[in-house]
Amino acid sequence: MRGSSGGQLPVPDWLSEAVPDWLANVMGPKKTPIPWREMIRAVFAIWVPLAAGFITGRREIALLTAMGGLLSVMIDQGGPFRARLRRIGTAAVFGGAVGLTIGSVIHGRGWIAVIALVVIAGVSAILARLGAVGSATGLQLLIYSALGLGPLGALRPWWHTALGFVGGAIWGLVLIMPAWLLSPRGAEQRAVADVYHAIADGLRAIGTPEVVNTRRAVTTALNTAYDTLLTGRSAASGRNELDMRLMAILNLSHQMVEAATALRSSSERPPPWVTDTIDRLAGAVLTLRLDETAPSFIPPPWSSSAGALALRDAMVALARCISGSSTPPPAPAARQPGLRDQVREHAARLLDRLIGGRIAWEFTIRLMICTGVAAVFSEVLPLQRSYWVVLTVAIILKPDYGSVFTRAVQRGVGTIIGAVLGAAIIALVPYGPWLLLPFGVLAALLPYGKSRSFGLSATFLTPFVVLLIDLLSPGGWRLAEERLLDTLIACAIVLLIGYAPWPSAWSAHLPRQFADTLRAVAAYMDESLVTAWGSGPSQVASSLATAAAGTADAGGSGGTGGDAPARSGLRRQASRALSNLRVEFQRTMSEPAPVSRRAAAWWPAAVGLEEVMDATTGLVVAIGRGTAPPDARAVHQLTGTLRAVADAINAGTPPAISGGLPDDPTLTPVTDAVRSVLAVLIRGGESGARGDAARQPAPA
Repeated sequence: MRGSSGGQLPVPDWLSEAVPDWLANVMGPKKTPIPWREMIRAVFAIWVPLAAGFITGRREIALLTAMGGLLSVMIDQGGPFRARLRRIGTAAVFGGAVGLTIGSVIHGRGWIAVIALVVIAGVSAILARLGAVGSATGLQLLIYSALGLGPLGALRPWWHTALGFVGGAIWGLVLIMPAWLLSPRGAEQRAVADVYHAIADGLRAIGTPEVVNTRRAVTTALNTAYDTLLTGRSAASGRNELDMRLMAILNLSHQMVEAATALRSSSERPPPWVTDTIDRLAGAVLTLRLDETAPSFIPPPWSSSAGALALRDAMVALARCISGSSTPPPAPAARQPGLRDQVREHAARLLDRLIGGRIAWEFTIRLMICTGVAAVFSEVLPLQRSYWVVLTVAIILKPDYGSVFTRAVQRGVGTIIGAVLGAAIIALVPYGPWLLLPFGVLAALLPYGKSRSFGLSATFLTPFVVLLIDLLSPGGWRLAEERLLDTLIACAIVLLIGYAPWPSAWSAHLPRQFADTLRAVAAYMDESLVTAWGSGPSQVASSLATAAAGTADAGGSGGTGGDAPARSGLRRQASRALSNLRVEFQRTMSEPAPVSRRAAAWWPAAVGLEEVMDATTGLVVAIGRGTAPPDARAVHQLTGTLRAVADAINAGTPPAISGGLPDDPTLTPVTDAVRSVLAVLIRGGESGARGDAARQPAPA
């Protein structure tokens, strides 16, 4: 069939009429390259332990090791080796192994197991608030606790089960190392570093015929970097600190591009040591690690022109962001924080993230209710493989706030196809070593399905898991039939109990939530940077004297002036607003492509807003150590800008900010963070080149 334009239609006319548009959008796979490297690694990670088990006759050990390898394949999202090691290792030990141990304890315990699963569901949802690693760990904890209700929970001794599983995960990590040795940096880091290398090349080309080509190279590098980060973020589960740092670094490129434009307009080429410094900063992006800082020396201005001063300011902001330090140095005579103060500060931040906001707790309740209903069904209904109901509910809901409806539809359709495929394999392939052939094919297809859609992943994962369980408890082709029935029951529970009664689950309010967060952050800035320290010299001196005496507010923010409870309350409100924004974004990114593409345009701005909050908190801490507070008028000018942006977003109009930002030196880290948010939200020449999603009008 051909369309009116002569192009080949993706489906015949009769099929396009039979399939509703909403279902086509939900089921449509992503257009991604075939992940050959991951497919090969999956075969070695899963198939090799199974082959060893068939050869030695120890199929229980092979099954557990293969499941550990399966975990390393399914939750791996690429990136630097240290990040992958932390993600897979934490999920395997504190998620899968602990879940299997709990499953062994509650196996055959009846209603005690039901109560235990509800509690575990709540714990997994709370762990997801800690970011991508917490999300993966919480999901594996719930999944393997549910699997413990079945044949896996009957294996003894329990430590043997957990050890075999962890061994498989370690084997999967070992297989990552060859690719890491060939390319030790993640694609995201390389893409962001390429942006700054391209900017440096463009500065060197000022006044030469190559200037046009270098401008195009900068635009291409920006588009590639944003597309790479947004593509990775769309497949991520939860908040990834490294990705957020990279996005914050990339957002700062707008300031440098604008400075380069000014220099190019005046035909002013920076000296070589300036462009070499930008290249050195780009190199620091490649070695970026969250557990250490790498501040870089920035040379003094070489010229008094506006472009030169703007370029140096952008370089200083970039170095500060790369080093992860948004806090200005304290006054020389200020008391340095002790170990107890540092522990309190980190504990306060961790508590804020664990508490979360209203949407996070609402999701926790939904997950616990659905898990409880599934566990009750498993206990009272005559289901042969009843633990699959709880397992499927956990996978569909997932403790990371993703789109329930999309996953329920995709998993239902994918499981139907996968169950039929699994039944066909069991019926046609003789039990024994011949099963290694379909195992190898399905193992290779798992990364491919994961990269395309949740439904396609379920299509390949269902027959694979059916075959794995059949090794431990042979049930023939009826195992696939039972798997299909359990999945349909679980989908009905999720849609009827976990989705339909909750309006927040099926209505997205990302722009409104972003505007609310802007206002909450602005209120915290006004209180913590102006009101808390008074308006006159005597009030400031008194506040600083109190801070030097070592008093700290209950919120652990480090400052002590004015009304500390009020400041702590506003900080908590801002933190919870940011938590709600992250939840709203995570859920929207899991929706079908038309919705998720629009949501992707908000992520750079959301990351920039978190940088504003961190920079404000860091400045409050510095003031508590003796740094002079910023000018009140500068703070009000900055918060007024944030509120004007929020008003424009609520009105559905692109933000248009008149006037500049304050130049108070104490407020510089906060001002730089706000400038990055504005650069993302407001289109402006080359600074607006941010990939396909970002080339659309402002996301309001």
